[in-house]
Amino acid sequence: MTMEEPLHFGTKAETLDRLIATDLSGFVKPLRIFTIGEWNSGRAGVLSSIADVFGSSSVVVRSSCRAEDTSSASNAGAFASVLDCCAEDPAVLSAAIDTVIASYPSPDEAEQFFVQEQVLSARMSGVAFTRDLSSGAPYIVVNYDAESSRTDTVTSGTSNALRTYYHYRKAPVTPPTPELEAVVELLGRLEKVFGADAIDVEFAIDASGTLFVLQVRPLAGVPRTERYAEAEFDVYLKKVAKKAKKLSRPHPDLCGDRGVYSVMSDWNPAEMIGFRPRTLALTLYKELITDSTWAYQRDNYGYRNLRSHPLLISYLGIPYIDVRVSFNSFVPKSLGDELAEKLVRYYISRLIAQPESHDKVEFDILFSCYHLNIDDALSVLTENGFTSEESAEIKTALRSLTNSVISPEDGLYRDDLDKLSSLEQRFEEIKAAKLSTIDTIYWLVQDCKRYGTLPFAGLARAGFIAMQLLHSIRDIGIFSEDDYQQFMGSLNTVAAKVSRDVAAMHAGDLAKEEFLVRYGYLRPGTYDINSSRYDEAFEDYFGRSATDREAVQAERGAAFSLSAEKRSALEALLREHDLCCAPEQLLEFIGTAIEGRELGKFVFTRNVSEILRLMGSLGARHGLSVDDMSFVDIETVLSLYSSLRAEDVADVLNRVIEGNRKEFEITNVVQFPQVIVEPSDIYRFHVARSFPNYVTLGRVCERIVRESDFSTQELHKAIVMVASADPGYDWLFSCGIAGLITMYGGANSHMAIRCAELQIPAAIGVGKANFERWSQAEVLELDCSARTVEVVR
Repeated sequence: MTMEEPLHFGTKAETLDRLIATDLSGFVKPLRIFTIGEWNSGRAGVLSSIADVFGSSSVVVRSSCRAEDTSSASNAGAFASVLDCCAEDPAVLSAAIDTVIASYPSPDEAEQFFVQEQVLSARMSGVAFTRDLSSGAPYIVVNYDAESSRTDTVTSGTSNALRTYYHYRKAPVTPPTPELEAVVELLGRLEKVFGADAIDVEFAIDASGTLFVLQVRPLAGVPRTERYAEAEFDVYLKKVAKKAKKLSRPHPDLCGDRGVYSVMSDWNPAEMIGFRPRTLALTLYKELITDSTWAYQRDNYGYRNLRSHPLLISYLGIPYIDVRVSFNSFVPKSLGDELAEKLVRYYISRLIAQPESHDKVEFDILFSCYHLNIDDALSVLTENGFTSEESAEIKTALRSLTNSVISPEDGLYRDDLDKLSSLEQRFEEIKAAKLSTIDTIYWLVQDCKRYGTLPFAGLARAGFIAMQLLHSIRDIGIFSEDDYQQFMGSLNTVAAKVSRDVAAMHAGDLAKEEFLVRYGYLRPGTYDINSSRYDEAFEDYFGRSATDREAVQAERGAAFSLSAEKRSALEALLREHDLCCAPEQLLEFIGTAIEGRELGKFVFTRNVSEILRLMGSLGARHGLSVDDMSFVDIETVLSLYSSLRAEDVADVLNRVIEGNRKEFEITNVVQFPQVIVEPSDIYRFHVARSFPNYVTLGRVCERIVRESDFSTQELHKAIVMVASADPGYDWLFSCGIAGLITMYGGANSHMAIRCAELQIPAAIGVGKANFERWSQAEVLELDCSARTVEVVR
């Protein structure tokens, strides 16, 4: 065969055998192919042939069925292979061959199996695609295990140490390790040999560093879109890398000499609007929170003034938090510039060293408030070049800031609670006014920022401080774990009220109409116009079986009682730490702040939901669907309030929809990391390994139900898996779920607190890699005490 003649794919065994005849023969272990007919008619001859070829070597008996490795379907994992067989042990080989043949759909005597020398003591093994499986985009995707010596941990799904590496095919940078560089190079050579640019390769690297191909097949079912040219794709990525480099330069208003970007830090856009939000969701989130509101709140609460700095940066439609800006905003404004610079540089270096903490920076990296365990927390600074005087200055600044928030007389959070009633009043006034649809949208947005998201941001900050203080009371031993759980159970959050009302409705004690008056505007995707409201899809959310509703009625727990002994201990600590409240006042703050955060979101999301409903009405008036309107940026509609154009509104909307749809096509196919540290990360990256936030100490082993199956599967006593969750998903808790797993979310997220209240075991913010792997299972064991999630089957 000449290199001009592409090699043809055959069965698994035939394809490997054909490779042996090329200059890639050194990548294939010796093998011998047999048919079922040969085995049935002459077992002894087959076993003798294997012993002659392989001697005392360890071999693998592998399937090579015609139903696998085709251009239309791979049937990956459908047929058996048996490892660790001695070539000279006929009993072991016979059993292995019978096992492989028994896994075939029919015993056709022309079907093949093969025996191959086994790769021993694998340093790395895995599966690599030369196209992204979901979109067909030009990425090499390598899923591998570098911790097990076996070669089947990726294909069998039995490893908890799997890594996923993405590499843009035309990347101007090399892979980060010699092993991955060798794999990427081999994939290119295999594509040339087969004349294909979408292949699926199983590989292993032995203890000596030698790379072997275990399987090559066409990558089945990969979509190939013609809506973008790969030359354009290359231009897009270069633009993003250039933009990231520009934004990372030193800035006169910012401490820190470089930028880092994360999809889950601070206001966590991945959780709130998703990793690939539509245009309306992204721009509405920016308008209401991350463009300016967030910075006003931080400044109001005693942190550095970052007004005019947007928090969220969109790279081709994928939302990232500018972590340097975020870290600056958590520095108390009372700190001098020199110490602030030193602190932010330390924060950034910590995140770069441990990027897996990007979704929990306030727990693992930052010092954003005072708590009773502050000395232990700050001790790490001494190990990183800070003097005792500098640590003391940081401690004093945090205490002053925290006291201003928790003060029983004039705590900042109290004003924010009061503003929520103003939003409710303004909502009714705007609705009652005879304003046009566009005018109503405009004023709902303005009111939401002033009276909704701004006070909510303050209450969210107070809620975080409350949880930090509560955790510290537990961690230093004044509260036991039972005390902590009892306190959380005593809270009366909005979400708990929703669950009680759901139970009352199913029991016939609350009319459906009244329930919808209270909660009908809620939707699972707060900013997603395509997410139906409760009053638009009632049966989908609440039309399920009422089985075991008593278990999920979420009655408010008994009022928390502080014993005299614990009160005395807490009072002494509060005096020692110079915090400005008595034990009862502190616990009142903690409870009110946690409840207030949930109330704030509940109140302002009514404005958001009404904005989305009116956007749908605006589109319908001009012949546009709700889905069409998901591609309209909110700025366009807001500009129509104060600017009369010659262009008709319908033409304006159609023009922006067309442009944003094209942009979204790119958003859907690019693959970016969860954390961008260097511009080169745009071209190559590992999917982040996230450590989940476990809630409760419970353990549950149950079947899973994915979000896509909610309409067809019973949720009762199941572990439910959703990518991201906000108050619109509270209906899940009325279904008697056994556990919850989310891709995105933090330890202080709404769903984490909700699960703690109801004592539902949960793993919040498990990350993309874990979530996708666990979604493939049928049954999971979620053990929050052991901090583990295990695939049962």
